[in-house]
Parts: sequence; structure tokens; C-alpha cells
Amino acid sequence: MKKQIYFLLAIMISTSVFYSFVGNTEDQGYEVKPNRKYSNLKILPKDISEEELMGVMRNFNASLGVKCSFCHVPGADGKMDFSSDENKHKDVAREMMKMTRGINNKYFKTKNPKEFQVNCFTCHQGNKHPQAIPPVPEQKR
Repeated sequence: MKKQIYFLLAIMISTSVFYSFVGNTEDQGYEVKPNRKYSNLKILPKDISEEELMGVMRNFNASLGVKCSFCHVPGADGKMDFSSDENKHKDVAREMMKMTRGINNKYFKTKNPKEFQVNCFTCHQGNKHPQAIPPVPEQKR
């Protein structure tokens, strides 16, 4: 029970952090100073903090039940090369981020991340690939 509560709490917190990219300062006319620590950010804001970025990654971990290597590849030194685009799952994640942002904007008429109704967990529910077909209900005899 305690484990489930922690899991739900982690989902709630990381989901709000995950969607904070929607309010990127770039859209508001502010000068964006890129975080030199990160490169190759295409969807997330260039000025994202380490705390925010880790929240986004934890959201992916929890929502899809995956580890970093699901989207990232090891570099020549054996450590994760987080900026590499070699793994196709990384591009899929980027497209999914655009999709959920679009769905929330179009169908729920919100750009406010705290009001978003659709996120990674909505479909994935802890699985790498969302279940496309609902389970067959048990037949009463």
C-alpha cells in the first residue's frame, strides 16, 4: 500500500514538472539562456533546470515502466550518451510530447499544465507500449 502511494505521488509530481515545458520562457518573449549542461533539447526548453529535467525523465520511467536505456544509448566511454539521437524511442517520445500537448490544447482547451487531462500515463499505464485492445470481460455462466 505504501509503495502504491509513493508511486502515485511520484506520478503526480513528475507529471506537473513534465508539462512545465509548455510554458517555456521562449514563448513569452524572454531571453532564454541555454543550460550549458544539456545539448540536443528539441522539445524541452533549452533553459531547463536539472531538477525539471530529472522530473521529466522520472515521469517517463514511471509512466512507461522503463529505464534510461529505453531511449538513450551508451557512448564510446560506456556511459549514457544522453544527447545522442541513435535510439528511435527518443524521437517517438518527442512526438508523444507534442501529441499530448496538442490534445490538451485542442480538446481540453488548456495550455495550463496543471489542467492537462492527457499525459504519458493516460495511455501507457506503466507499460512500454499502450495496450491497443481492451481486455475481454469475463463471461457470466
